[in-house]
Amino acid sequence: MRVVSFSVPAWFPPRGGEEVWGEAQLTEQESAVFLCLATGASNAELAGELQLSVSTVKFHVHNIRAKLGGISRLQACLLAALAREGTRPAAASGGGAAAVPR
Repeated sequence: MRVVSFSVPAWFPPRGGEEVWGEAQLTEQESAVFLCLATGASNAELAGELQLSVSTVKFHVHNIRAKLGGISRLQACLLAALAREGTRPAAASGGGAAAVPR
């Protein structure tokens, strides 16, 4: 199993006054689900796109949210959108900490 590192931007608000964010270690399948969260799709839509069962998608979304500090699904979608933006080959530079999925 391959593990993917994801860095949460320093400016992202921590939940409940927690300390500064660190780096989350997502499995390869969690990473795939995470990046698809950027579309705002439902669990059923994600399952169809990734060819997984809905219960598997729910399991991965739960784990992703927990690994990212217990954030909401909406916050996870925002971070996923940032991660997708950071993976574009010609992404414009000049911003803060970008997500670094590998």
